[in-house]
Amino acid sequence: MSESISTIKKNSSYTVTIESLAFGGKGIARLQDFVIFVRDALPGQQLRIKIIRKKKQYAEAIIEDILCQSPHYIQPPCPYFQDCGGCILQNLEYSKQLSFKEQQVREIFAHLGRLNPIILPTKRAPEIWGYRNKMEFSAGTDRWYMKENDPGTPRDFAIGLHAPRRFDKILDLEACLLQDDERNQILQFIRNSIKALDLPLYNAKTHEGYLRNIVIRKGYHTGEIMVNFVTRDESPERLFPLVDSLLENFPNVTTIVNNINNTLGMVAFGKKEILLAGSGIIHDRLGDISYEISANSFFQTNTKGAEQLYRVIEDFVTLTGKETVWDLYCGTGSIALYLSQKTKEVFGFEVISDAISNARRNAEKNHITNCHFFEANLDKFFKKNVSLIQSLPTPDIVIVDPPRAGLHPDMLKELITLAFQKIIYVSCNPSTQARDCAAFVAQGYILEKVQPVDMFPHTAHIESVTLLKKA
Repeated sequence: MSESISTIKKNSSYTVTIESLAFGGKGIARLQDFVIFVRDALPGQQLRIKIIRKKKQYAEAIIEDILCQSPHYIQPPCPYFQDCGGCILQNLEYSKQLSFKEQQVREIFAHLGRLNPIILPTKRAPEIWGYRNKMEFSAGTDRWYMKENDPGTPRDFAIGLHAPRRFDKILDLEACLLQDDERNQILQFIRNSIKALDLPLYNAKTHEGYLRNIVIRKGYHTGEIMVNFVTRDESPERLFPLVDSLLENFPNVTTIVNNINNTLGMVAFGKKEILLAGSGIIHDRLGDISYEISANSFFQTNTKGAEQLYRVIEDFVTLTGKETVWDLYCGTGSIALYLSQKTKEVFGFEVISDAISNARRNAEKNHITNCHFFEANLDKFFKKNVSLIQSLPTPDIVIVDPPRAGLHPDMLKELITLAFQKIIYVSCNPSTQARDCAAFVAQGYILEKVQPVDMFPHTAHIESVTLLKKA
């Protein structure tokens, strides 16, 4: 169908063929050269679509009808696929997920960064199902009603995940394929026990009720499991029967805690924690480094995926044991600690004080003495602490792993001024990564290569690692 841009109207319908996937997972179609982003579309599909939003440069659309299915379509294994919105790509062959993520990184660096580096094939995830070591489930009285639900399905009980773009509606789940079978059995046991005990669930509109969240964490390498019940008020005795039965039926549940969240915020943690069983921590490893993980501490949610990501970083830096490494935005120090055994010294910088405390404790626990961690707001730290920076050994390698927004402009300028010889840029957002890499290249750096890494199969998320060298 030949259409001029001026005739493309909101609420109008058109026939299109999906060419590729955009970063974020929407399908890309074109009418002439006008780009249309289509929700839930797959490359190769011929669709009847409806325009729901039109801008000057592009439009957004939803699917009205699938006229011809994609050759890469597979039947999604999850029964909640149409309603959940989490694993939006699980109906696309996994090999194609990898190739499209590589293509997205390539296009982002070309169009946003105007760069043409070597883009390596996307690293396949070690496991594509059950890979998350932590899942946060919401509990509430406002259930999302699926088309498959029987008319008599109760609307006032739901334990699962929030429906897309809804803070109040919860999609009731019996299992999630992103966690392993053992934790799905635990989730089912908890669901049945909550019904039997008649524990009141939280209502996000009235802010009444008791149980808000159930968080289940598992040490991939140790098998230890933590269950965290997040409640609105402090009445731990209401959980005692459930705690006893969990410990009796699931030997790998080694600790159970109760976080109290009496705020209006929809977060699965609280400032106050009550220990119900065990020590309040579980253990896991990344490589040879062991970690103590509490209910609210940060730990990579995909253990095997994180180990693969860190091996990519290690390959990029080609360590000999004599190098000094600076790790900026180091978080709890997992990259720094991972590399410490193969370097001379590592210096980590991070703004979150609790993360720095965790990093120091993990270094001590693993008897690592060549890692040094600084609490630092990197937007200003280098300018305000010139003497300290000058007192540190010049790094052979600098690793940056900033938030999704990328490097702060002041931090970017400071790095360019300091002119370090080798920078490894790790990012969960290739758009801001490409923008920042373009700034380095403009100041004399060479962008040697980019390695996409699939940390979260069946989702639109992409991790990527770049290697920049001073020319």
